[in-house]
Amino acid sequence: MQVSIPESLVPQVAEMLAAQAVEIAAKRKPRDTALPSDYALPSQGQVRLDGPISALTQLTRLRELKVRAAVVILDPHYRRVGAKGRAEYLAELLPLIGVAGDIADHVIVWGFPMAVARLVDHQPAHLVPEGWITWVYTNSANRARSWRGAQQVALHLRRPDAKLHYESFLSQRHQEMHARGKLPYLMTHRDVIIAEPLLTGFIRRNEQTGFRGGQKPLSVITPLLMMTARPGDLVIDPTAGSGTTGEAAVALGCAAILSDQAPGSLKIARKRLASWLME
Repeated sequence: MQVSIPESLVPQVAEMLAAQAVEIAAKRKPRDTALPSDYALPSQGQVRLDGPISALTQLTRLRELKVRAAVVILDPHYRRVGAKGRAEYLAELLPLIGVAGDIADHVIVWGFPMAVARLVDHQPAHLVPEGWITWVYTNSANRARSWRGAQQVALHLRRPDAKLHYESFLSQRHQEMHARGKLPYLMTHRDVIIAEPLLTGFIRRNEQTGFRGGQKPLSVITPLLMMTARPGDLVIDPTAGSGTTGEAAVALGCAAILSDQAPGSLKIARKRLASWLME
């Protein structure tokens, strides 16, 4: 994997990568490196939940197992927007994106706008930028101490030959016209704005799981999967948190492999996804 790093950040990124490698090597346990010979993939409508395991270790294992997926969702812990935070973000995300792009047609990376913007110029050579997704929510004050809409963003990267499923957003009549080749104009979704409330307070209490890492609504994740996967496809999320990606994937008729390195997150996801987990 070849990536270019801004000259001003090269020393910091190199230091972060070296420190990260040492830390992973020191903490890695046999269960992180051993490849199970009987590793079973989930069927349509099922979720496999692995962990605790780091995102990079999980993706590397799946690549070695030659697993193929439609899309990988990456939603790591967000960093501060200062120079050190940007370096940490690049050091963590660039290897993850590279491996994710080896096993999936699409890679979607969440984060703060200033951090994610850095990835546009430094994605691996085997991926191309497809779109910029902005999630805007107006029910939470931002750091400017005002009630202007706060936001998170996602960068959509894909393999050059990856298929986009624009037809998923068509009405029944337009789907029929599209199937007959009679739809002259097919809308694209390169720059998407999703206006959905933050799950907080009394907002969609039935969807809240108690996860304190910034649980995203199903209505934010679902459109991304509709664009990148079809029923029966495999969806992977190695930073699963509360399991929103798994629930959205099952609702669309996909299969999902989720994992996380936090035992608390896995406990919440296991309870939430109990009806669809593999035995």
